[in-house]
Amino acid sequence: MLTFILRNGVTIQHLIPVLKNSKMQSQLNQYAISQITVATYICNMTGDVRTQGYNITTVFFVIPPSTENYEQEWSVNAYSQKMYNYFSKNVTVKQLRGPQNAPLCTIGQRNTPAILLSLGGPTGNIWHDFTDVIIPLFLASKPLNREVQFLLINHQQWFLDKFSLIFKDLSRYKVENFDEDKEIRCYRHMLVGLLNHKDLSIDPKRAFDGFDMYRFKLYIRSIYSLPMDVELPYKMDKRPEKKPRLMLVVRSKSRRFLNQEEITDVIEKNGFEVVQVEPKRSDNLTEMSKLVDSRDVLMGVHGAALTHTLFLRTNAVMVQVLPLGGQAMDFYANSCYDEPADDMRLRRIDYQITPEESSLLDKYGWDDPVIKDPDSVNSKGWSYRQKYYWNEQDLRLNVTRFEPVLVKALELIKG
Repeated sequence: MLTFILRNGVTIQHLIPVLKNSKMQSQLNQYAISQITVATYICNMTGDVRTQGYNITTVFFVIPPSTENYEQEWSVNAYSQKMYNYFSKNVTVKQLRGPQNAPLCTIGQRNTPAILLSLGGPTGNIWHDFTDVIIPLFLASKPLNREVQFLLINHQQWFLDKFSLIFKDLSRYKVENFDEDKEIRCYRHMLVGLLNHKDLSIDPKRAFDGFDMYRFKLYIRSIYSLPMDVELPYKMDKRPEKKPRLMLVVRSKSRRFLNQEEITDVIEKNGFEVVQVEPKRSDNLTEMSKLVDSRDVLMGVHGAALTHTLFLRTNAVMVQVLPLGGQAMDFYANSCYDEPADDMRLRRIDYQITPEESSLLDKYGWDDPVIKDPDSVNSKGWSYRQKYYWNEQDLRLNVTRFEPVLVKALELIKG
């Protein structure tokens, strides 16, 4: 059986090993095809599946010559966010009538399912690492109890190294670099591509066993050996001189804090112990997760580093500083970080800067649409939003205006 699954489908099919679900035995001789828009589907195959990675990146699906279905092929984007197809090579899925037209297996047919996925999107940005790859891969593979093999196109070894604990937990088999694979591997079940539900979160109505983002956060805590079911660090600290601990995420390129020292001073003045951290792609996640877990508050400008809220304890606080950017900035702040924080059972505070707190005011002045009417700039498309509000902008917080945010965060931690 060969089917295509929509990203926004009412139900999401999961591969189940044939040995664990006898009902699938009867499906092996049934062949049906559903064609859907190329940009929105993944491909799920049960039957005679053969792969050829080196040079041609192709999956062959063999149907009996006696069936009415005819030979055809599709191009499938194996990256979960289909909008990033310019980063990733596509996988050709060919339906062939009869094994005589298919390449011969060099590694025999296995009942263990396979998932073919791409690392060719904007990986290296930790928000995309989790939203586009880790969470969708978890949803597709966790029900299989490690009985699944991963085949990767646009292979990136650093990614496997960084998330090695997760890959090892999800599969007991070697991860194969499909780009360089000269074997003809044969499977009874294969999923080509991944689907994500939403930004940095999970829709429990579509996930196995009603799995939600809070449970995924607990899963991540178990992977990195973080304490489970514990209070915030501040409440566990029995020292009389104890202070709530705040991690200030700093940036060295765009959206920098221009008065970082002044911001640190006002944070300390309001009773916090501060540590400044600039996350990097090369970070050891075991070490980083422990550092974040030891904090009561994580504060930073809207950006990928806020993904580290995954390692905060339940009821910890995220402070997201929103740069100038109109309704588009509000939308991304809510979708990418506020809603996921709610789903992870964190508390959150957003601080929206004024034009006076943006470096864009000095550059463009009050009369320029960049300042006066951000929504008109946003309406021109993502490249304009990115240029002005994501790439060109730095921030100089008015610490007097910002101080009530710290007072509120302190109340939430101590309450």
